Amino acid sequence: MKIEKIELFHIKMPLNFNFKTSQTSIKYRETIVIKVEDELQNKGYGEVVSFNEPFYTNETLVVSKQILVNEYIPKLIHKVMNHPYDIHKCIGITYPMALAGLENSLIDLYARQNKQSIMKLVFNEDTNEKIYAGVVLGDLDIPILIKQIEDCQKEGYIRFKIKIKPKDGFIKLKAIRKNYPNIQLLADANKSYKFDQINELKKLDVLNLLCIEEPLISLDFLTYQKLQKELQTPICLDESIQTINDLKIAIKFKAFKVVNIKVGRVGGLYYAKRMIDLCRENNIKYWIGSMVESGISKILHVHLASLNDTYIPGDLSSSKRYFKKDIIKPEIIVENGIIKVPKGYGLGVEIDEDILKHYTIDYIKVGGE
Repeated sequence: MKIEKIELFHIKMPLNFNFKTSQTSIKYRETIVIKVEDELQNKGYGEVVSFNEPFYTNETLVVSKQILVNEYIPKLIHKVMNHPYDIHKCIGITYPMALAGLENSLIDLYARQNKQSIMKLVFNEDTNEKIYAGVVLGDLDIPILIKQIEDCQKEGYIRFKIKIKPKDGFIKLKAIRKNYPNIQLLADANKSYKFDQINELKKLDVLNLLCIEEPLISLDFLTYQKLQKELQTPICLDESIQTINDLKIAIKFKAFKVVNIKVGRVGGLYYAKRMIDLCRENNIKYWIGSMVESGISKILHVHLASLNDTYIPGDLSSSKRYFKKDIIKPEIIVENGIIKVPKGYGLGVEIDEDILKHYTIDYIKVGGE
């Protein structure tokens, strides 16, 4: 395929609620949608899911945009590619979110050209036609959390992730577990605990959590090794694992038992598959996260979550939970706690160009003259 045109849509989507973690608070989600087109006018889409501020990783949306325009896109425009993974021959992993968005658009294009689904192209193994949905709830007051869990249970959700911080994390989780003793429950601390607060973390062991995600401020895998020896609750790593080498080192140190895979964070599906293969080889549990993203990126995570050996339902809920109107059609729908995995070619969904343009606050086109 020859890449003739690449378009960037910098979008700003208002959230239905204020999403709050120990690190930040988000009312709008800005991302960059990438649209690529070949010489036959076939199209593919991807999404750059960097955040405006460097609270999650150092790569911000401004940085991603600059790298795409000034470095990555010039390397691809008007070039012939035999396979989407050819991108990794000329672009490194320094800016994984920019890379992932571009790679994902090429994979979508290539899969559509070859009349394949993304999972058939990337994994070529049996997958589930339906997946269980999961809900992420922000750092909220206890009565609000209890009410939101009650409402979500009515929609069929069985797995809940709660954003916590040292000040009141145990208190909140204890109250939730008292009210809902049988739900699948995990916590995400977003790197808010110090190692000397280990006794606060050890309190969580009585709550039967699936895991605790990114508990420590420290990036030192040796410190995580010490912590995991003290905890019964499995440690789950997320933003601490950005490269294959990170994962190999963490496995070597026995620093964790679970990893959260997000396509944007790790640099695309090529690297996500390599990480999943490494987890399978080393008896590490993995599951699929989400980035408060539009349907273009989230549907990728829905596809990944259809793998048969994922540990728990992913951070995947309905489009309507986050946005009044998503940019994919059909939107992601949860019925009785279940999401149907799209069966079409590529992403398996179409893009609503009118809604995409409605959310666009900046537009860049390269090629196609």
